Amino acid sequence: MEEVAPPAHGSDYERAHYATTIRTAIGLPLADRVVAVWQRREVLRTLVERGLQQKYANSVLGYAWSLLEPAMFIATYFLLLKIFHKSYPMYPLFISSAILPWQWFASTVTGSTSALRSNARLITSVNLPREIYPLTDVAVRAVEFALSYPVLLVVALVYRARPSGYMALLPLALVLELMMCIGVALLLSALNTVVRDIQRGIGIVVRVLFYLVPVLYPLSNLSSSFAHALSYNPMVGILVIQRAAWMPQYWAGWHPVLYSIVGSVIVLFAGFSVFARLESAVLKEL
Repeated sequence: MEEVAPPAHGSDYERAHYATTIRTAIGLPLADRVVAVWQRREVLRTLVERGLQQKYANSVLGYAWSLLEPAMFIATYFLLLKIFHKSYPMYPLFISSAILPWQWFASTVTGSTSALRSNARLITSVNLPREIYPLTDVAVRAVEFALSYPVLLVVALVYRARPSGYMALLPLALVLELMMCIGVALLLSALNTVVRDIQRGIGIVVRVLFYLVPVLYPLSNLSSSFAHALSYNPMVGILVIQRAAWMPQYWAGWHPVLYSIVGSVIVLFAGFSVFARLESAVLKEL
């Protein structure tokens, strides 16, 4: 990684920015930026630990919140479906197998949007790859997802559900979702620093997307044309794998999975590329 020498003249503000600037994609290839982040992985780990400690600091329940929040979501949707609509077989398992990975994605989207603004002081004073800050939020949300997974295991145990053969695809779903989260976090954190309206509208977008992915319903309930159109959303294939791992009758075929693979790669590459191109503009805004 190459530092840019500070100018001989100019304000302290300008010299501070030049002294901590990491060359953008124009001078530093994308692969080198990824290597730079990997070389600082210990810093990333420290920031993740700090983030988790802050989340549970002064909390009586602590880690239990990672179990209670998804459990309350599952119970709420189950009761609503019982009251207003005929429920699907083993509906709590049906819901929990999709709502947990969806919450991981949704919380990453909403939380990482402000990752750069909330760390403005560190960014302008410490010479680290700026990608580390949104990646920290992604990692924290991933740990929270892992901590909440016992809820799904308990529900599966209650219904005596056994893992299906599609469980072999679960690592693929986790890797694809991680790629999606990283790409979206990098993209939105950079855009939100330059265009502040992003953070105001992202909550609305996430709520709309919630109803456009098969969390509360299976793809089989939709017309073939509408289900095919929704499958272009990379999160759909990921959720299909997550649900089929426990309930194979809801496997929707390979097309959503293939779209998820292609979409996740595109989103990841777009996130790194846009972040690199906007880095100079981001530093001016912080």
